[in-house]
Amino acid sequence: MTARIQQAIRDLIIEEGVDACTFSAVAQRAGIERSTLYRRFPDRWDAIVDAWVARAAEEVVPDLGKSFADDLTSVLRKLVDVLGSPAGPAVLRLAAELRGKADYVQNYFKQRIAQLAPMFDAAIGRGELPADVDREALFASAAGPIYFRMFIAGQSVDAAFIASIVQSVCRTYCRPASGAKLSLSPPIA
Repeated sequence: MTARIQQAIRDLIIEEGVDACTFSAVAQRAGIERSTLYRRFPDRWDAIVDAWVARAAEEVVPDLGKSFADDLTSVLRKLVDVLGSPAGPAVLRLAAELRGKADYVQNYFKQRIAQLAPMFDAAIGRGELPADVDREALFASAAGPIYFRMFIAGQSVDAAFIASIVQSVCRTYCRPASGAKLSLSPPIA
């Protein structure tokens, strides 16, 4: 039932926008009683954040490889794929709606960073990142240029652009002796 609720929320937001994502509409689309939603979620925003965090867990998780650079490249490629799909504009609309709701934004971002923890933990274990690395700042440094390029500049993101982001992030955050900067896989066109 949880998967049906999450899918109903995502579909409604993609197709009709955040305003259409009421408990009544979600219940109808998911084929459940509205009271089920009220028992699970204090309000619709909790349900919405839950659905989008679950989506991110399904689509933008690291494929752990042999280096932080490879792992980050994998995450960024998946992010570009999601943002280039019909879900991409919906993510931006949702972010705009959540902007005035700090608790929800913090909850979403904390959960996203937790989903990326295996990537960070592996890099720390390999000695590529310091144990006290600011994970939020690092990920913002990596994802921010993608959002800007796609949604502000209206340009595509190719493998070379992702590679330049990864190189920049590694120069800034990786330990010099780790070799992380040198272990970049060649871009896939």
